[in-house]
Amino acid sequence: MNYVSRRVAIAAAAGTGVLLYFGSGLHAIPALTWLAPVPVFLVAPRLRAGAAALTACVGWLLGLSNLARYLLGDLELPVVVLVFLLLLAGVFALTVVFFRGLVVRGHPIVAAVAAPALWAGLDYVIAAVSPHGAFTSLAYTQVEVAPVNQIVSLTGPWGLSFLLLLPAAVIAARKPMLVGALVIVAISTCLYGAVRLHGTPQSRPVKIAVVSAQGAGNARWPNAGGPAILERYRPLVARAASSGAKIVLLPEKMIDVETRDLPQLSQQFQTLAASNKIELVVGLTVLGDGDHNRALMFHPDGTAPTSYDKHHLIPGIEPYTPGDQLATYDTWGLMICKDMDFPALARQYGELSTSLLLVPALDFVDDGWLHSRMALLRGIENGIPIARDGSQGRLTLTDANGRIVAETTAPKDGPAVLIGELRPGIDRTIYTAWGDWFAWLCCLVALAGLLWLRSRGGRENIRHGQLRGLPVADLPAGDVAGDEAGDHDGPGPAGVAGGREAPAGGDGVHRAERGRRRDGAGQPGRVRPVAPGAPDAPRQHRT
Repeated sequence: MNYVSRRVAIAAAAGTGVLLYFGSGLHAIPALTWLAPVPVFLVAPRLRAGAAALTACVGWLLGLSNLARYLLGDLELPVVVLVFLLLLAGVFALTVVFFRGLVVRGHPIVAAVAAPALWAGLDYVIAAVSPHGAFTSLAYTQVEVAPVNQIVSLTGPWGLSFLLLLPAAVIAARKPMLVGALVIVAISTCLYGAVRLHGTPQSRPVKIAVVSAQGAGNARWPNAGGPAILERYRPLVARAASSGAKIVLLPEKMIDVETRDLPQLSQQFQTLAASNKIELVVGLTVLGDGDHNRALMFHPDGTAPTSYDKHHLIPGIEPYTPGDQLATYDTWGLMICKDMDFPALARQYGELSTSLLLVPALDFVDDGWLHSRMALLRGIENGIPIARDGSQGRLTLTDANGRIVAETTAPKDGPAVLIGELRPGIDRTIYTAWGDWFAWLCCLVALAGLLWLRSRGGRENIRHGQLRGLPVADLPAGDVAGDEAGDHDGPGPAGVAGGREAPAGGDGVHRAERGRRRDGAGQPGRVRPVAPGAPDAPRQHRT
C-alpha cells in the first residue's frame, strides 16, 4: 500500500465505519448516511484493488456492527447470522472496487453512475432472495426526510439506494461537470417530492384506534392466560369505540389458540365488534393443521371474518406455515409485521387499488422505530395510508405520502392507545404500475460499466499510465494501479515505471504509449518507436 499510506486507508475505513454506525441501524441520523461512503470512495483509486476492497469491507463492517446486539440479543439468533453482515460489507467492497477500476482506467464519469447503479441493483437482488427482504436497505434511513423520500413512489426503495451512493461517487470521481449534474438530480428529486406531497387523497376520513395491552404470561386459550388477555382488551376497545373509532386494530399474536378452539374465541371477538359497531382486527397464533400467524378482521354486521396468514416469517423464531393469499375487505387490506419488509408484497395490494392497510405487528422493543419506518416506506411506494400496531414498539398512523398522522410508543408490559384519522384512498404511483423497473435499469447500467471496465481501451489506459483526473506524477505504478497487463513491472525508458519515478531529465510521461513493447525471452522490456519524423515520435535521450 505504497500509493497512500496505511494510516490514510485506516482513517478512511474508520471514518466510513463511524458515519455508518450512527447513520444506519435501529435509530439512524439521516445526514450521516450520505457521508458514510465518502472516505472510502475518496481513497479507493489510490489503493491497490485488494487494499481498496479490504478498506471498504472493514469500514462497512464496522458500521454494521450497530446491528450485532439486536441480532444476537433481541432476536436471539445464532452467531452465524453475523456472516450476513460480512456479506453486506462484501457488497459494499465490490461496489468500491468496481468504482476504483473504472476510475483508474480513465472512466470517472462512467464510474460515478455505474457504481451507485451496481449498489442499487445488488440491494434489489438481496431483497429478492433474502428471507429478511429489504430489511438491510439503507433506504429506510431517509424515510422521514421529506420530500426526498417521495422518490420511492417512482423508483421503489432502489432509487433511494442509488441516490445515497451517488454523492460519494461524484466527489471521488473529481469531475466538476458531475457536481453540476448532481445538483440537478438533487433539485429534481426534491421538486418531485414537493409536488407529490400536495396530492394526497381527499376522501372522507375514518377514525382508527390502535390498541396495545400486551403482558407477560402464557397466552393460550382457553385454559391459560388467553382469557385474561381478552379481558384486558375489552375495556380498551369499548373506550376507543365510544370515542368515535370505526376501526380498532390490535397487535400480532395476542393469543395462542388451537384450531378446534378457534370458533369459540372468534365468537368472543365477533361479539366485541358487533356490540361496539366497529371493524375489529386481531392477531392470533392458530395452532394445529400447520400452525399459522393469522390476522382476522371481525365485522359489525356479523359476516364471516376476513382472514390473512402472514407470508414472511422470521427464520428460527416463527415455525409456522406461511400464507400465500392476500386479504381485503371492501378496499381495506391486511398484512402482518415482517410482511412490510417486502416491497413486492405491498405492491400487490397497490395493484388491487387497496385504499387502507391494517397491520397487526409485534416489535422487539428496540426495533420499533426501524420496523415502523419500513411500513411507512411501503405506504409511500404505493400511495396507501397505513395503520400499524407494533406492540412493544411503535403504534403509527401514516397517510398515503408517508407522513405521520399520529404515533406513540407502546410499553413492553403496559397498555397504549393511539387514536387518529386517516383518509382511505390510493394515490396511484409509477412504482405500483411499473414495479422494479429502476432496479433493472440499474442492473443494466452496472453491466454496461462492467463491459466498459473489461474493454481493451480501458486496459490500455492503465497500461499507458493514463489515470484521467489524477496528476501524472502522482500515478500509482504497476500493480498499485491494478495493471493487468503488467507493463510496469520492469524499468521503462522514462516517466513512472516499476513503481519508481523517472530519472532527472525525463519528461514524466511513460513513452510506452507511443510505441509497442517487444519483449524477447530473457530481455528487458523495450520500445519500438514509430517512424522518425512522425508527430508522435519520442525524443531521443542522449547520455
